[in-house]
Amino acid sequence: MPRKLFAAISQIVLGALIVIAPQTFAHVCAVKDMPMACHYTARVALGLGVVIALLAIIGFFAPSRVRAGLDIANAVLGVLVVLVPTMLVGVCRGSMMHCHMVTMPTLIVLGVLLAVLAAVAAYLDLKPAKRG
Repeated sequence: MPRKLFAAISQIVLGALIVIAPQTFAHVCAVKDMPMACHYTARVALGLGVVIALLAIIGFFAPSRVRAGLDIANAVLGVLVVLVPTMLVGVCRGSMMHCHMVTMPTLIVLGVLLAVLAAVAAYLDLKPAKRG
């Protein structure tokens, strides 16, 4: 049970933070005439965060082998969260823009934390339980 709680709660919280951060405290630039790259980064982060949280909720009710697969999927999604603001979509070019100084580092930290915690959860789910 502690393995299940560790995997589910940590991934749900990180998924929720990935959804909430670009909309609130790590907000992106306001859309004026034409949306900039940071606007699309926030939209992609919203989608990824929802999928991450849903996989974690499903994993809470799944057997350990299935949960390990969902943890691996969330670890890959964590890497994708890092790649979205850095390489795939990007943020504004100006180094003093809020999205460049706050949104990108926030998503990088949350993505790395998710990837590491999900990989640890997958390892724990694949490791046989001690009998004794």
